[in-house]
Amino acid sequence: MKRYIKWIWGSILLMGVQACQPTPSLERIPRSTADVTQWVNPFIGTTNEGNTHPGAALPWGLAAATPHTINFRNRATNPAVYRYGDPYIYGFGSVNLSGLGCPIAGAVPLKFSRGEFQWDITHFESTYSKEEATPGYYNVQLDKHQLQVAMTATQRSTRFKVIPQEGTAPLNLMLDIGANMSHKKGGGVNLVNEQLVTGFQHDGSFCGVKKNAKIYFAMKVHTKPTSVQMLENKQQSSKRSVEGAQAGVLWVFDPVDQPVEVSVGISFVSTENALQNLQTEQGVKDFDTLKEEAQQTWNEALSKVEIEGGSEDERTVFYTALYHSLFLPHVISDVNGAYKNNETDSVYMAEGYTRYSTYSLWDTYRSLHPLLSLLYPKQECDMVQSMIEMYKEGGWLPKWELFGYDTYVMVGDPAVPVITDTYLKGITDFDAETALEAMLKGASVREHNPIRPGNQHYLDLGYIPIDDRGGDPQQFTFTNGIVWGPVSTTLEYNFADYNIAQLAKALGKEDLYQKYYKQSMSFTKLYDSETSFFRPKRKDGSWMQPFDPLDRHFDIRWKMSGGKGFVEGNAWQYNFFVPHAIDSLRALMGEKVFYEKLQRLFDEGQFDLTNEPDITYPYLFNYIKGKEQLTQRYIQEETAEHYTNSPDGIPGNDDAGTLSAWLVFAQLGIFPDAPGIPIYQLTTPKFQKTVLHLDEYVYGGKQVVLEKTGRQGSYFSHALLKDGTKVDRFRVGHQQLLNSGGITYQMDSVEVQQASM
Repeated sequence: MKRYIKWIWGSILLMGVQACQPTPSLERIPRSTADVTQWVNPFIGTTNEGNTHPGAALPWGLAAATPHTINFRNRATNPAVYRYGDPYIYGFGSVNLSGLGCPIAGAVPLKFSRGEFQWDITHFESTYSKEEATPGYYNVQLDKHQLQVAMTATQRSTRFKVIPQEGTAPLNLMLDIGANMSHKKGGGVNLVNEQLVTGFQHDGSFCGVKKNAKIYFAMKVHTKPTSVQMLENKQQSSKRSVEGAQAGVLWVFDPVDQPVEVSVGISFVSTENALQNLQTEQGVKDFDTLKEEAQQTWNEALSKVEIEGGSEDERTVFYTALYHSLFLPHVISDVNGAYKNNETDSVYMAEGYTRYSTYSLWDTYRSLHPLLSLLYPKQECDMVQSMIEMYKEGGWLPKWELFGYDTYVMVGDPAVPVITDTYLKGITDFDAETALEAMLKGASVREHNPIRPGNQHYLDLGYIPIDDRGGDPQQFTFTNGIVWGPVSTTLEYNFADYNIAQLAKALGKEDLYQKYYKQSMSFTKLYDSETSFFRPKRKDGSWMQPFDPLDRHFDIRWKMSGGKGFVEGNAWQYNFFVPHAIDSLRALMGEKVFYEKLQRLFDEGQFDLTNEPDITYPYLFNYIKGKEQLTQRYIQEETAEHYTNSPDGIPGNDDAGTLSAWLVFAQLGIFPDAPGIPIYQLTTPKFQKTVLHLDEYVYGGKQVVLEKTGRQGSYFSHALLKDGTKVDRFRVGHQQLLNSGGITYQMDSVEVQQASM
């Protein structure tokens, strides 16, 4: 089996209240027997602020065994646990998240060394070589210590195998309880016996939000040690239980005459559950068996998509993007169904579904959740059910939920489009009435609304004024009610209201549909026809002056927070952000202005693929008759420039898989028009033929075939559904796609053919 080696680059879940009906999580559909894991390069995205990691994990796994190339002992400095090319490895964690923007987790850090133990970090830091990584497996040599460290994972546990390479110096294994990457440090550990410890680590303060959790663990040392030492305040302790930010456990193996193996079970409920997770998922299996099972699990997940054609690099870029799309949200319920809600400080049981956590919803609602709805509907259903249960338990839908509490990071009301879009795509085995109830609460509470700060002005004026946003923007936090980016936030509320309207309509509630559809159209109040931009408006209805559409600094206190009125971008990047009402925006702007502004966005370098609100903009040319091939052109240009088989092969922070899911759709040749609108926009598929093997659950095991025919050009002028129907307006409905069996793209041009406006 081919592995990706750093120094030689190449060119399952518990069954898931009215609830998602129990089915196997990854159906074994007859398909190509090829091992598609060979086309995954876990090092992609580990530089260029992609913030991915090459460690061992399972799809949606809570546990991830990952090297740490950054020293987190004193404080968290970076949201990445690993950066390709960093000079040292400091240790290895068992809870590590991929593609986030703030430091968190890095939990249960293990450190390996040779010789006389020293607390100082330089004792453990080591240069390294011979890195290799495949899905579910990572291996590296620590040069300083002459140790080979291999690791694999199950859903809720990790397994390490340490093999001495040379020399006779004793081998040290240290559990360093304070060396996680969270801003919250420390924890406690209890010595059960010389080969088993249990304990917890504090974790929290994500993106400055003062909320915390405890990560519980049970750690089993399979190899009998020579000695075990408890450490507290950097010193050896005679206690069997120690606590603090400078505490841990040291095992010494002397002589070193066999590999040392270590297993770590994880839980957010208790040490007892962590041990049960470990025992249930690993049992008496050896390292190689666990590694093989991890690879098999990944192969089943990734082979949902079968491709023909393309170079080695092209296949690798595609399958790695699909791989990165399957990390988050992650499972958080234990094997017995228990999970902790840290908002209520209570333990619950996930009955009939699997509980998920870590929802970066402002990012993921745009591409990741639509991808999961298409290819992994059972997991998507459980994720939606998890969100509804969060409302039942804590009173609100999640906004940016993490480890059982909500951080309220970012803006908008992003759970709403996820739930609505999932329902409209036929995944309906959840309590939609309660979901709508939750949406209506978030949309109607005027004050002290953690989901929609500024909601009173939004409801009264139809927009959030720049001069009355709840306080001084320089004092902004995610939980003090001050609105970040009043223009952006208004547009996000508009989009959420559209999705409320669509779910209400689907449930036969016409009055609610009319009310929220009307409310979703209030974006017109922030559109300035003289500049043809959305722009900040004051409470009295006048425009904010001066207005610079290129400004993207200091809406709130940090530099790249966005231009005045905007979130992480400028007026250009929000110029077309009414995804639910593009035809209305075209009418508002006028067809000529709409096209010219869209063209300028790309010609003048204002399209920003790393800024989620504009990631659909290349597809807007499909709305303009005669300009549709520009969608194909810009998608091909952006993917070729920004996605490569290299460590910097993602254009920026992967944002919990959002940018990776964007690429998967782009290369399939279909892209979700917008959540709440179950339509796909078409673009040129990357590969000659792609087969989507859909689940038995919801989709009845259907296959969807996307293939190119005709001359080998870069652009198509028309497409046919597999049932012979011609695709109208370069778009196809979700159910239409599934029922027809796929699309044939007629490739007939090597250059963009443009009609005049």
